[in-house]
Amino acid sequence: ELPLIRSLLRSSNQITHLHLGGPIPSICDFDIEIAIMQYHNNTLEELILDGYCGKIKSPKIQSTVLRRLNMSGCKGLSALQPESRCPNLEELDLSNCSNASFDFLNMQNLSKFCPRLKVLKLRMNTAIEEIECVNKGGNDSEQTYLPHLEHIDMRDCPLLRHVSIRSPVLATAEVRGCNHMQSLIVSSPVMSTLCVAWLYSLEKLTLNCQILTSLDVTGCYKLMTGIHQLLPDFDKNIQLKCPALQRSGIKSGTNDAPDTND
Repeated sequence: ELPLIRSLLRSSNQITHLHLGGPIPSICDFDIEIAIMQYHNNTLEELILDGYCGKIKSPKIQSTVLRRLNMSGCKGLSALQPESRCPNLEELDLSNCSNASFDFLNMQNLSKFCPRLKVLKLRMNTAIEEIECVNKGGNDSEQTYLPHLEHIDMRDCPLLRHVSIRSPVLATAEVRGCNHMQSLIVSSPVMSTLCVAWLYSLEKLTLNCQILTSLDVTGCYKLMTGIHQLLPDFDKNIQLKCPALQRSGIKSGTNDAPDTND
């Protein structure tokens, strides 16, 4: 079965979209690097490798054409080779890659692999403890990793505790189900809504979002004190630089049960 797949991949010309999955668990790094990337490097725009590709561990992926890479559910994936580069990649899905290393998921390393990334999906990853998109260098200089990021999905990451994201185009950030998250910092001039509901451990919330009009902190019990005061310095644990946000735009009820169907 696998030799046939390899033969088809090598003999096919100008593949632009490729989805490998189903009952083919023997696909390995060699197939990604040779049968796919080497033969279709100049045409392949989308590559989907779903969780059945169990022998993928640490492939090298290099392409200036690839726009979308989905490796969600690849349980054996630990990292990409350091020389991997996809400068025009716009969407990366690493959800439920339970063996992915913390270093691999580091924002600095991901920014080297795909500096123009717009969509990042990290849902249900057990290695992530923090997400830091800002590097504070010396002399008060700062470097933003993934400055083109528009959407990030961090839902259901059980060990995620600290998140700091700054992007001039970030519109959505999904954080539901991160029950151990302690601090969240978001800076974006285009984000209008943010839901951090039922983050039971959240102690610090810092937002710099000029057009934010809707904030849901339902069930965030450690943030409840003074959440409606809307003053920049009313609480050391809550800093809101959100001039468009009004009292009516804050939802902080604690009686509703969390929606587990999202």
